[in-house]
Amino acid sequence: MTKSIGRAILTAASLVFSVAHHAGAQGREIRVHSYNALLTVNRDGTLDIVEQLTIRFTGQWQGLNRDLSLRHNTAQGRPTKLDVVDGPITDAAGQPLVVEHKSLDAGWTRRYHIYIPGAYNADRTIIIHYRVRNAIRFFLASSEVGAIDELYWNVTGNAWTMFIDSAHARVVLPTDIKPTLTAVYTGYKDSRASDAVIVRDENEVDFTARHALYPYAGVTIALGWPAGHIAGRPSPLHEQFLEMMRWLPLLIPLIVFILVYRHWDKYGRDPVEGSYVVRYEPVTGASPAELGTLIDNKADMEDITATLVDLAVRGYVHITELSEKHLFGLTHSTDYQLDIIKTRNDWKDLKPHEMSYLDALSQSAPSDGNTVKVSELTNKFYRFLPGIRNAIYDRLVERGYYRERPDRTKAKWIGIGIAVGFALGTILILSAKLALVFFAIPALIAATVLSTVTLLIFAQIMPARTVEGARTREAALGFREFLSRVEEDRYKRMITSPELFEKYLPYAMAFGVEEKWANAFKDIYTEPPQWYSGGTGPFNVSSFSNSISTMSQAAASSMASSPSSSGSGGGGSSGGGSGGGGGSGF
Repeated sequence: MTKSIGRAILTAASLVFSVAHHAGAQGREIRVHSYNALLTVNRDGTLDIVEQLTIRFTGQWQGLNRDLSLRHNTAQGRPTKLDVVDGPITDAAGQPLVVEHKSLDAGWTRRYHIYIPGAYNADRTIIIHYRVRNAIRFFLASSEVGAIDELYWNVTGNAWTMFIDSAHARVVLPTDIKPTLTAVYTGYKDSRASDAVIVRDENEVDFTARHALYPYAGVTIALGWPAGHIAGRPSPLHEQFLEMMRWLPLLIPLIVFILVYRHWDKYGRDPVEGSYVVRYEPVTGASPAELGTLIDNKADMEDITATLVDLAVRGYVHITELSEKHLFGLTHSTDYQLDIIKTRNDWKDLKPHEMSYLDALSQSAPSDGNTVKVSELTNKFYRFLPGIRNAIYDRLVERGYYRERPDRTKAKWIGIGIAVGFALGTILILSAKLALVFFAIPALIAATVLSTVTLLIFAQIMPARTVEGARTREAALGFREFLSRVEEDRYKRMITSPELFEKYLPYAMAFGVEEKWANAFKDIYTEPPQWYSGGTGPFNVSSFSNSISTMSQAAASSMASSPSSSGSGGGGSSGGGSGGGGGSGF
């Protein structure tokens, strides 16, 4: 019985504590009881602002955050940043308060983090002083409203998280200035409502809101007077100059284009191309991969696989077509076996890229190093591609066809393009993050994109051949012309033997004209070559050409394949004008 009574008492006490705590939590509130702002316009163009706020604290609080927006638009619509000089922040008796200054919103908002003693179930008054050097807007005579000066100011700001019971602002102009235009806007951001009273008295104007302001509602005022009384009015020429400066980054792409064009014209332009004539044989001593690279400046996979067929034709590799069955013979696939049939001692006459090719096949083989299937090259052969390509490029430079390897020239200029894009992008990001308004953001974006694209485009055409390289390329193009037009009657007479087909087949593959080359031999190339075996049905050169093309595509896919990685990973509105911001308790 005693234990039951004890438990009942504990339960009741817990309920009382819970209700009391809940009531206390519900009773914690903060609101602005009165918001009074005095705005004094000085002849030097500065604006002195004194905000007197009486805050009603219910419950325990430490102080108040006053957030001041620094966004400002000139009369010509040019966005800029308010130049604010902090003044003292005191209590009602003039005693300074402890204040922490913070920067928010990427520098567009200044926060006064104000500690207020005794902020517990009490009304406390704080007085905030600050000066703004560039708050006045100067309309030019050519504007819709004519030549006037204007103060367009968001008095309270529209970011208060609490009620404002009463809001009042007084604007004081120099004694000899009489306002000609006044307006006030109340409510949430972009509201055109004018629920306030305006009272003029000589050089002073009072603005008083008729009703309390809900959280995130505010008061914005506008006051205009004749031009010529306030210092700081820029001349039309000065204003135009500032506007031009904002768009100055648009000159950067033009400068980049001029500089890179001059460099290309001096170092990257090929010698003037002469007319080329049809040739019936390749350039002496030049491999299919070298001529294919010389034509387009790229050692691409067509050149790489043409090397495989060239090595096969010359007796270094034997290619066997395999038909493999799957699912108990219901499906089948085609693979190709590559056998290296000459020992390493017999590779002495090969070019560096051809030796690298055979080495790559050998090291990709799963067992004896002499036999490998095309499918087994997947995720293995790709490691050797850079070495093969390097050997091709180096050979072309050695033969005097280039002053600098085309891949390195292109990579260098791509790097320059990326670096310029990164530098301009950094300026763009810093301008946005640090609220720098010297240059228009769209101009910086355009400058970044256009400059980068210009450099990347020129990177593709910057590799330049020497005079000898240009003449050799013309000879290669003449040989390609023959291979692609050999079906015509006037060129067929140059076909002297079936062996000519396989001798020049690797060149036709490097040039991408193997099908046309094969069609010219359909009546005379009737026996399969010794370096290729497999396939089904009677032999004909067209089907053989298709098999070689299919093999090349499969080889290119397997050789280039690499392991992939994955992971996870005029008019106005409330909230308009300069200044503003808001506030909250803490």
